[in-house]
Formats: sequence, C-alpha cells, structure tokens
Amino acid sequence: MREARSLRSVLRAVLVAAVSAVLFVGLVGTASAAPPSDAQENSACVGRTIPTSKISIQLWTFAEYIGFGTDAATQARLEEVLSQLAAMGYRNVEPFSLSGLTAEQFRALLDEYGLKASARHVNVGTPTATVDIAAILEENRILGIKYFGSGGTPNLNTEAEWIAYAQYLNAVGEQARKAGQTLMVHNHNWEFTDVFNGRTAYDILMAYTDPKNVVFQLDLYWATFAGVDPIALIERYGNRIQLFHVKDLNPTLNRRIEIVGRGNIDFASIFAAAGGGIRYYVVEHDPRFGDETFDPFEAAEEGFDYLTCKRA
Repeated sequence: MREARSLRSVLRAVLVAAVSAVLFVGLVGTASAAPPSDAQENSACVGRTIPTSKISIQLWTFAEYIGFGTDAATQARLEEVLSQLAAMGYRNVEPFSLSGLTAEQFRALLDEYGLKASARHVNVGTPTATVDIAAILEENRILGIKYFGSGGTPNLNTEAEWIAYAQYLNAVGEQARKAGQTLMVHNHNWEFTDVFNGRTAYDILMAYTDPKNVVFQLDLYWATFAGVDPIALIERYGNRIQLFHVKDLNPTLNRRIEIVGRGNIDFASIFAAAGGGIRYYVVEHDPRFGDETFDPFEAAEEGFDYLTCKRA
C-alpha cells in the first residue's frame, strides 16, 4: 500500500508539472485572457492561507486501517500512519486512542515524527457513568494536549438529562481548567435535532456550561447534515467555538461524509465567518468500514492540500 501511495504521489506530481507548463504557455500566448477563476487559483495553491500550525487531523480517519487492538501490529500501523502524515505536511494530529501505548510512549512516537497532539478524543464520562478525570488530565499533560473531550455526546431523551449532562461537563471542565487544560464538546447531528421547549440540545449545552470551563469543537459535516447553518452558529456563539472538524458532505450519495473539497459545504465562507478565531482546523473522514475503495491516506492528503489553499 505504501508503494502504491508513493507511485500515486509521483504521478500526481508529473501531472501537476505538465498542467502547469500548459497553463504557462497559454498565459504567455494570450495576454488578454480572462483572469483565473477561484478554483484555478485554489488549485495553484498560491501561498498557505491557513497556517500549518492550525491544521490537524483526527486519527479516527484511519480507525479501520490502524485497528482497535493494543498489540505490536496495531502499534506498527499507527506508526506508519504518523510517518505518512508527517510526510504530507501535517504537524498536528488528534488521537482517539493510544493503541495500548502509555502516554510516554505515544508522546515519544509523536516527537519522533515531529508531530504534536492538537487535541484528543477520550471518554470523559456522564453523570451516571463517571470516569477518572484526574488520570486523563495526567495523560494529557504527558502528551502535551490542551483540548480534550468525548468523541460524541450521549443521545439523551429529555431536557432534564441534557441539563444534568451539561452541568457534569461544566464540573469536568472546571477541573481541567485548574490543570491548565480545556474541555471541548464535539457534536453530531442529534444535538441540533433534539429540541426541548424551543431550545436545541446544543443550546442547552451552551447555556449550562461556563465559557471559562467548556469550549466547543464544531463538526461542520454533522451540523450541515442536521440542517443547521454553521455560520449562524458561529455568529451566535462566537469564540465558544474554538475548533472545527472539517469534513465534507456529498449531496447526492445519501449525504454521506465526503473527502474535503469534493462535497458541497462552503468552507471558505464558514472560515471567513470565524474570522481567524479557530485554534485548529481538524480534517476528518469517518471510516467507510468494509469499503475497499476508500483510502484514508488519500482523504488525509486531499484534506491537507485543500486547507492550505483556504483563507483563515
């Protein structure tokens, strides 16, 4: 697989060089030609408009490839992924699992490939199923992580349950803040479709958590999937939204998750609305389990290339 990706990269480089040569000749021969379109300018990628320091990737993209084990083979696949991401230009990753490694071992692996953990998805519990937050905070300290939170909220049934969950998160967030870290909430679609007395579950989470204790990682795909305009959320909640999960939506194939740049989400407008206040733009593509046509490495590479051509 690594050889195939290397060959693909070489072929793409040859193609880009050939296209560039043709465009150059065309421009020389037609001084009065119309200026290039936005799409052409983006494909030329003139300058980095989102700093590499702000670009990350959720390793869940590679969940099927890496696997869920804790054995040496799983850890070897994890290392291969980190190596490939570093070669693509990534400087940050967002883990969802340590694959059986200790925090010290995982940190050493990141250091080896010049990577940092921008944030982390880890189970932070619920009011009825608490976890050892102190242990998570210690792991985060070793890993060098500031932002952390569960990969998703529970799909609760009542307003009272959502309020209790928000209050629980606020307490966890206060504990994190005192340790120099920040709890984040990552959404799916139900936080917007579950409505109680005129308020969505997302609104309740905002209302019952202190901005000092809890921030939000807005998943742009799931918000769009739920029929919510991400720009409206940004305008309403401002700097409480500090991270984006950047994944696209295919409007024709059952609105499935799509490789960034191939769908119909208007990322440029969303990023402009955020006004540069986003700490990390995190590429993600949920695995298409069992679909051999999906290449997570391709999704990662195209996502990185796309973000480096967009204005923060």
